[in-house]
Amino acid sequence: MPFGLARPGPDTTLAGGFALPFSHCAGYHYDDTEVQGFSQTRMHGTGIVDYGAVRVMPTLGMSPDKTEPAGYRVALEKASETARPGYYAVTLGNGVQAELTATARVGLQRFTFPEGQEPVIVLDLAHGLPDVDTVSGQLEVDAEAAEVRGHHHVSGGYSERFGGVKVYYALRASRPFAEFGSWNDGAPTAGAAAQEGQAVGAYLRFDPGEPVVIAIGLSFVDAEHAAMNLDAESPALDFEAAQTAAEAAWEQDLARVQVRGESDRDFELFYTALYHVLLMPTLASDVDGSYRGLDDAVHTTDAPYYTDFSLWDTFRTLHPLLTLLYPEYQGDMLRSLTRMAEDGGWMPRWPLGHGYTNGMDGESATVVYADSIVKGFDPGEIGLASAYAAMRKTAMAPVPPGSPYGGRMAVDKYIELGYVPVEAGFSSSSWTLESAYNDFALAKIAEVLGEDDDAAMFAERAGYWKNVWDPAQQFLVARSESGAFVPVPDPFGWQDFYAEGNALQYTWYAPHDIEGLAEAMGGRDAALARLQQFFEDSEKEVISLMPQEYYWQGNEPDIHAPFVFSALDDHARSARWSRWVLRNRYGGTPSGLPGNDDGGTMSAWLAFAAIGVFPIAGTDVYLLGSPIFSETILHLAGGDLRIVAPVTSDEAVHSAAASWQGKPLARPRLLHADIAQGGTLQIDLGP
Repeated sequence: MPFGLARPGPDTTLAGGFALPFSHCAGYHYDDTEVQGFSQTRMHGTGIVDYGAVRVMPTLGMSPDKTEPAGYRVALEKASETARPGYYAVTLGNGVQAELTATARVGLQRFTFPEGQEPVIVLDLAHGLPDVDTVSGQLEVDAEAAEVRGHHHVSGGYSERFGGVKVYYALRASRPFAEFGSWNDGAPTAGAAAQEGQAVGAYLRFDPGEPVVIAIGLSFVDAEHAAMNLDAESPALDFEAAQTAAEAAWEQDLARVQVRGESDRDFELFYTALYHVLLMPTLASDVDGSYRGLDDAVHTTDAPYYTDFSLWDTFRTLHPLLTLLYPEYQGDMLRSLTRMAEDGGWMPRWPLGHGYTNGMDGESATVVYADSIVKGFDPGEIGLASAYAAMRKTAMAPVPPGSPYGGRMAVDKYIELGYVPVEAGFSSSSWTLESAYNDFALAKIAEVLGEDDDAAMFAERAGYWKNVWDPAQQFLVARSESGAFVPVPDPFGWQDFYAEGNALQYTWYAPHDIEGLAEAMGGRDAALARLQQFFEDSEKEVISLMPQEYYWQGNEPDIHAPFVFSALDDHARSARWSRWVLRNRYGGTPSGLPGNDDGGTMSAWLAFAAIGVFPIAGTDVYLLGSPIFSETILHLAGGDLRIVAPVTSDEAVHSAAASWQGKPLARPRLLHADIAQGGTLQIDLGP
């Protein structure tokens, strides 16, 4: 379901169980040849492996070797796979047909076993996704109710930072158990109803006959709430009803945008991107409003509560797209972040499950709030004052030792010097640039809240990016405490003072002050010439598995760069280069994304580029590009926005003119207030 907690899916490997962790961040890799179970939780498009809790696997008969994946792993019949929003199916090498669907909090698996075989389902709480360890698993079998309850405490690439994430479950079968048994780091024992440890599991044998539906309610609170969620959302274990409801939910959300064009490929690319946009963050509250907060205590809410915010990625494109198209989701997510700050004491920068991970740089929630506020969200409805207090706290002073939140890097030095000095450690320059962007956002929020002194202070600090601009090297670089700029020996190399990028890619990282950046480069013409050269060099670069040296769509710091042209009033080249990125970094193949989707960030970029407008996060500005559809209709809360492009050929991508409501636009941009009530934008493209 859109943003659902339950994400049942196949955990796949190459022959013999070989699975590179980086290729299995969500459990599945297209080139794999075997399936070793169906787990219920996963993230979407991240560069880190986590979750993969509560694995079930259909098998034929039970034997001691099936307490390990090597005993139940089977071939994946690739030609039998079917996938669409709300449904997945595959025939396994043992002849079992596996079908998956979900409600918001319940994963449903329907297994159809070959005739004449002994149906068995293995519940393995010892194994999960690669590089994810089991801290503990626990199960209690209730044969009379055909149910198993317990928890699966996993520790993955990010959740290990706070002790792992505990997922509670209530598994219910559509038919009685003919036999059951369990194990704890050893051979299975028939009739053993309870286990707890690091290597526990159970088997459930059924009489031959009709398909077996396994429904698994999930919760972060306790097993009773997992059962409550199951009772509320799938009381009859009706697989068809759940599948129908899931597909209807997806249709309703995807239909928020309608496009007209001539290319099936473009339709597939666009709606696949929109589908990906609606996968993460993750619903984390139960049907009664209970949720486990970042303080590890149980709280209640009267609105959906979400977790798994990949904010360093998603603040740039995904959250602006939700703000524009799905404000109801975005509002709940903002309220969730506010609750996190209130419960845990700090505004997180990459919360996962019920813990702080402190992943990546910057305090990107600031930009998420600012982006929504300048686009009309009601401050009171999202608890802006409370959120601002938490964000201001870490913008003004280091966090105390022992805090679960890491705070800003060297914030005291940042305030004193106007930059984070290189002596502070890795990513010092990136932290300066992110902090300046964050301060820009805080200034916007303070202004809305009437905190005028704060607004002025943070607006001044928003210009601190200038303190790491070296006029001699013409790059944004690091600086020592003495004030000396650090030389960049190789503009293509990754320096310790950048986070995931090189000097060329970070050249454009002042999105909130592009005109100021152009001035530092010697003026608009000089900046445009340099940007043009950057993309011409990018076009010549041969793409490999290694990070790109020039424009790198697969990572965040420069993904706004194609639209910097329009920010400097050169629409033609934004149209040309954004189309080049879309056509050369995306495709309708298994490798059709430019790397990790980063929680929907890259897909949201594609969605914006495809309709021909792009946000600068934290502002109310949309910059114009080149639509790939002749007509796009966005059903916004205030009215329909039509984007019309009479010519959409890839041979005609330069903008000739643009008009809003029939009147020529003086600059290639629109403000959110312009489009929020609907209207017609026309972009005329030519060769």
